[in-house]
Amino acid sequence: MPRKENLIDFLERNLRRSAYSIYYTFKTLEALGIQPPRDYEEWIISKLLSLTKTVSKVRLRSGGITATYQFDLPNVLKDVYVLAESLRTLSKSVPEEVVTFVNGFRKRNGFGVNFPNLKDTFYAVSIVGCTDGLVEFVIRHRCDGGFAKSPNSYPPYLEETYYALSILKLCGVDYSDFYTYDFVVSLQNKDGGFRRSIYLGVSTLEFSYYAVECLKCLGML
Repeated sequence: MPRKENLIDFLERNLRRSAYSIYYTFKTLEALGIQPPRDYEEWIISKLLSLTKTVSKVRLRSGGITATYQFDLPNVLKDVYVLAESLRTLSKSVPEEVVTFVNGFRKRNGFGVNFPNLKDTFYAVSIVGCTDGLVEFVIRHRCDGGFAKSPNSYPPYLEETYYALSILKLCGVDYSDFYTYDFVVSLQNKDGGFRRSIYLGVSTLEFSYYAVECLKCLGML
């Protein structure tokens, strides 16, 4: 790493008490083999626990007071994921209240009790771990080598394939499929980057990242 000390200094000077600032800084320091500062531990735990009590609106109804959640589910799970991963860089366990909170987003469907979609499932499994029926739930999203947004739907998307392969990896599944490899590499554009689907599209850094991670999960990079 060129000018490693300068990079560390930059990270530490720009660290803020913000979930994503802490996440990206802590993960970068961890990758550099540097222990992230422990004086953010209490703040992270406090933010995690506050998310488990998120109620954005209280409405009066004829039967009394009803608390309703008004947030976007994937954003909440992503925020919990970001904070939980930051806490783990400090070698600390996620509070049990947070695990219970995330498990509360499970819903019963035709494949058992799982999270609503692959994206939510990825964030959740990173916190609560793999459970019975989860691998089967993921496999049911397979579609033409990739993975779709829901079972028996079309087309496959690169981000859904990334979430699916990442979940399988977290569950300890050695998933090596040449059809999935062919799907991923078919999305590479002439400029070297990757697009989202089999249909025409521009290359982006996000989808290029997903492609590389997919190939890593497949053991083909």
